[in-house]
Amino acid sequence: MNNHWMRRTLLAVSIQLVIGGAYAAESSEPVVDTVESVQEQVNNEPETQAAAYSDTNVAEQSTVSNTSSTQTVEIDKDATPSLVPSAGSQAADALQQKEGDATQETNLQEVFTSNERQYSLIKKGDISAFYDLDYSYYRDQQFNAAMNDGDLYQLRVDEDASHTITNTFTAQYGVLDNLTFSASIPFIAKSDSLKDTTAAGLGDINFGARWEPFPLKAGRLPLILFGNVSTKTGDSPYEINPVTELSTGKGYYSVGVGASTRKYIDPVVLFASISGNYGFKETGLNQVRGGGDAGPRILDEFEPGITGGFSFGFAYSFNYDVSMTMSYQQTFNTNTSFTYTNGESFKAADQSSGMFSIALGVRVSPETIVNGTLGIGLTEDSPDISLGLSFPLDILGFGKKKAS
Repeated sequence: MNNHWMRRTLLAVSIQLVIGGAYAAESSEPVVDTVESVQEQVNNEPETQAAAYSDTNVAEQSTVSNTSSTQTVEIDKDATPSLVPSAGSQAADALQQKEGDATQETNLQEVFTSNERQYSLIKKGDISAFYDLDYSYYRDQQFNAAMNDGDLYQLRVDEDASHTITNTFTAQYGVLDNLTFSASIPFIAKSDSLKDTTAAGLGDINFGARWEPFPLKAGRLPLILFGNVSTKTGDSPYEINPVTELSTGKGYYSVGVGASTRKYIDPVVLFASISGNYGFKETGLNQVRGGGDAGPRILDEFEPGITGGFSFGFAYSFNYDVSMTMSYQQTFNTNTSFTYTNGESFKAADQSSGMFSIALGVRVSPETIVNGTLGIGLTEDSPDISLGLSFPLDILGFGKKKAS
């Protein structure tokens, strides 16, 4: 297979990984340009941030106690609502992280035959921006009951369906040929059928960096190291009324690191990545979480714990204009705990989120590829369905700035 055909095939590959949509690279030269689409699918919390797809998914289902005027009802402390972020998020973002980029910029290395570039990241001084539109649907059942003198009564099963739409604007800048900084700003809209309420607002802003320690070399797998810092600019699930309100953020700061690589077997690209995130403890929350004879239970501290994950998959180019990606992402969340003002503490069960994704990249112009993604949740902690659409902002008039 001649080199010219291989270059054109690889240039068509565009991938959007789980945790959100990917964006396509823009070519400045017909042959010597980067193909963007598989680099950072897990750079986000697997949150996902992760899963990460909704920062406010609950890890434990709560039992609601009802107190009548003639009876004293006791609350089962082990069934108190807890709002643990789903491990899959960011991704959202990820694990929702999708954390990191709710992400989700992705970059494939430049064709190996190119002799004008040594690294697969954008060139020093380059600036680019892209937009991701993601939708996730989560359906669940909640059991509401009350206990009185050890007897269970007023048992009710509620069907819960939540919808989340995330609009993410991401910009990246080439500090060096092998070092790229990025920032993403999400805007989130949610609705919940059980609470019969909606919420909309700013999500958690994320900052990330990607570093390629070694130049491209034939016969050697490329390596990309990445890191991210996620803020808590969105409405925290631990500072709202958990019964009647919805949050737009995860409620704590977090940091994450990871690594990814890929292998070209023309016309297929194999890729894999691994990542981990650590959430910082939140104190002084003062959130009411049920109650009993001793008065209301007030949440004082929340420790998010550690989130980790991996992903792998492949991309196949049908022709110069159409490519398809299939990938799997698994994320884990552990050591999540809650502490109340009355001295009680609760450690949530470990969570696991698995997602299978299919993405289709279509070239709409010589320099622009639009990616559509379908994600299917494989575990209870994952969104049942997620949809994504990603494209570079230059098609809306925001041109990519090239280094002179």
